Amino acid sequence: MGFWERDHEWDWKKTAIWAAVLLLALGVLALLIVAFAVASPPKATADDALLQRFTLSSTPSSPTPNSTISYNATVAVSLYNPNIHRAISYGAMAAAFSFNGTRFDDQATVAAFEQGARKTTTVRVTVGGADRAVRLSAAGVAEFGREKGDGRFMVEVRMESVMRYKGRKTDCPVVVVCPLLLQLVDPAVAATAFQKTKCTILRAKKSGC
Repeated sequence: MGFWERDHEWDWKKTAIWAAVLLLALGVLALLIVAFAVASPPKATADDALLQRFTLSSTPSSPTPNSTISYNATVAVSLYNPNIHRAISYGAMAAAFSFNGTRFDDQATVAAFEQGARKTTTVRVTVGGADRAVRLSAAGVAEFGREKGDGRFMVEVRMESVMRYKGRKTDCPVVVVCPLLLQLVDPAVAATAFQKTKCTILRAKKSGC
């Protein structure tokens, strides 16, 4: 009986060891599949932003065709590649700034760049203009007045580009949308801290993206 019990105990130990080895192998295999077969989307945050000028002139009786806007704004957006193995290449980015759903600047661009796996790339966009026509609705003009009274403006930055994962041939349209709550500041008087903001990534639903 003693020998049988010892052999039986030894069999259980060997089974447990092999089971642990099998689980470890399956875990490594799953990690390799994630690293080499699955392409995770990038992540983005607005890390810093500054609004130095934001004024609106309009005719109260007919604000839509008679509004002009003057502005000076800067935003720094960080793109993070979460993939363990795959690098990402980005084409040139077109940046647009909007207030109350209406674009007031779409002239800025960011040069194309390559991004390694598990790397972060920060791009900075600065826009400015004086007395530019803007087609704000009457409600938009009223909202501008309310936000001016608060000293803070809700501005949206939209960056559009095409990205491609390393090892794939598909060009994937991508849009980065960042809602920014900006306080109008005079940099010669005081600096204002900006609260880091999460941006939304919109990707095309197509094979390879």
